[in-house]
Amino acid sequence: MAQFEYAADAVRNITSGINLGNSFDANGHYTGGDITKYETQWGEPPVSRELITLMKESGFNAVRVPVTYKHHFDENGTIDKAWLARVREVTDHILSLGLYCIINIHHDGGEGSWVLSSTAGFESKGELFGELWVQIAQYFEDCGERLLFEGINEPINEKREWLANDEDSIRGTYLFNQRFIDSVRATGGNNAQRNLIVMPYAGSGTQGRLDTFELPHDTVKGRLIVEVHNYDPQGFCWYKAIGQVLRDTWGTDEDHAQIEYFKGIMQQAMKRLDVPMIVGEYGSQDKKNTQERAKQARAFVSAMREIGVKCFWWECGAFSLIDRHENKVRFGEIVRAITQQ
Repeated sequence: MAQFEYAADAVRNITSGINLGNSFDANGHYTGGDITKYETQWGEPPVSRELITLMKESGFNAVRVPVTYKHHFDENGTIDKAWLARVREVTDHILSLGLYCIINIHHDGGEGSWVLSSTAGFESKGELFGELWVQIAQYFEDCGERLLFEGINEPINEKREWLANDEDSIRGTYLFNQRFIDSVRATGGNNAQRNLIVMPYAGSGTQGRLDTFELPHDTVKGRLIVEVHNYDPQGFCWYKAIGQVLRDTWGTDEDHAQIEYFKGIMQQAMKRLDVPMIVGEYGSQDKKNTQERAKQARAFVSAMREIGVKCFWWECGAFSLIDRHENKVRFGEIVRAITQQ
């Protein structure tokens, strides 16, 4: 078995990342049957090799594939093989083009989740969570070093408190992260050295969450990556933002200072934890302000690259840079701002 590259090398070799949102993470009512209807229920067409090729040609060399499982396993915790096969088909497209690929357990965490970041949540569902990861890891065991596993997306507690930073929520996050690591490593083979990604509570990159984040133990050295998400300033990045003034322009001194502040938080965290980091989601929704979005994206990605952090644009819906129905780039100026640095 060939030696896999270390996590720091993988992050170094990633240039620009993009998400494949609203496809395999889409979820709603489902009773089995047509996988394609499930994949397309949030408005995107079935993922094609042509789309992945366009992403590569546009300058992205890494694709994060969010995957939701909550409607795809039975009462015994056995994952639907048809669902795994479809995720594998797209993963193979990505890897065959020489790109990095991240797959995760996605909307099983966050809003509407069953993975609840608390000690009680772990006692209730930790075993099931581990069983799912054993199955996923075994199904993808033969994939090479460019496939990375991410444990759980944006874990939050029973109260859905996105800003929580209490001892129990922190402990719950640690327990799920540790079960993820242990479950994957137990499957052996390539998974014994595969690079794995973990998140702090809510996927938050704030000072408070990163200061209290505890890295899980791994049986191998240098194979862990920490991921956070960033949609700041929210009044610019989102159509709706609680407590913030909505705007379609970016570039004030305060805006630039906000990026520098986040950059400093990330540097401190990487030094304390001694692991590489990525921003697994960032982006801005279209407000007919392409130049402003490009300016903000360029500044953010550039600042992160200066400290060795690589970023994955959240690609779907109002964030979309690519028209998946027509298989063409919608906002070339933003794509170039991200990739041509």
